[in-house]
Amino acid sequence: MLKLSSLKIDPEFSAQILPLSFEELQQLEMNMIRDRKLTDPMEMQKLKPYHIENLYTTLSKTPCGSYVEGKKQELTEKQKQRFLSGTTIHEVHRLLGTAFQYAVEWGILVKSPVPVDSPKKSTQERTIWTVEEMRAALDSMEGPTLHLAVHLTLVGALREGEIVGLTPEDFDFDAADGIGIFRINKSMQRVRKEALNQVDDGCIIKVFPDKLEHSTTSLILKSTKTASSCRTIFMTSALKEELKKWLNQLAADERKDPARYHDSGMLFRLPNGLAVEPVLIRKKFLKWQDAHPEFPRIVFHGLRHSSATYQLMISGGDVKAVQGTTGHATADMLMNT
Repeated sequence: MLKLSSLKIDPEFSAQILPLSFEELQQLEMNMIRDRKLTDPMEMQKLKPYHIENLYTTLSKTPCGSYVEGKKQELTEKQKQRFLSGTTIHEVHRLLGTAFQYAVEWGILVKSPVPVDSPKKSTQERTIWTVEEMRAALDSMEGPTLHLAVHLTLVGALREGEIVGLTPEDFDFDAADGIGIFRINKSMQRVRKEALNQVDDGCIIKVFPDKLEHSTTSLILKSTKTASSCRTIFMTSALKEELKKWLNQLAADERKDPARYHDSGMLFRLPNGLAVEPVLIRKKFLKWQDAHPEFPRIVFHGLRHSSATYQLMISGGDVKAVQGTTGHATADMLMNT
């Protein structure tokens, strides 16, 4: 059975397959070529599509979290039962296809060995958490960034882009007779630069500076996708206190080194003030899940649906009321997405 090592690909590649953002995948493929981690053309010339298909079979039997930041992890028996998804393998196929196509264009190979047909992405029933699981999970999250992101999601059924699209100005601690509210009217997203021309200029609020030279994508802050996505959400007392502490920490971070602090204006920031991207929240959540196999595996977006399900339960099935909180355009979307 084919292994990554027989493909003459740097071993770190197998540890970095996913979860990666589009930009990270692109950067990885460029680094592989630049650093000549695809080497020995004579070896590669012998590769056939069935070798790559065998690789996909091997990956489908590889447990999630086997490697973290290039280091092999000790997994529990329960963790060993969770294998890489079809979606993950599909991304590997896309990455290999691009890398080998470069090899063909540069004369290293005559023909790419990557199969034309890509592996199918996973389709599985969405998992949600119970109220008890939501509370216990939140209590176990020690990282302040992940804790606040998950707390906001569970209270307001937010999307990832809406979480990191929040600004301090979106919060009013004195509104609603002191209960406090926050407004959802923006979303952060990373898009291809060539696609920016296709986005309505009136929707784009801000384009953030590139972090990487020659980046082909841009991080943007834009208006929410529909009018129904704009909504006002009441705070809980616990969330209110956490937000106040968070804002105080932002001010303290800026005071530490104001000359090097780059105030992005966002609620979620790195210690240097730069904006936190949606993918970072997702990665933190995945890392937390790997460390807490006692909780049912769930995608981050599943937290939004867990919140919506709980709200439906306590509202007695009042779909319209919950729809106003979640920002679903229609009641059908709330019940089926």
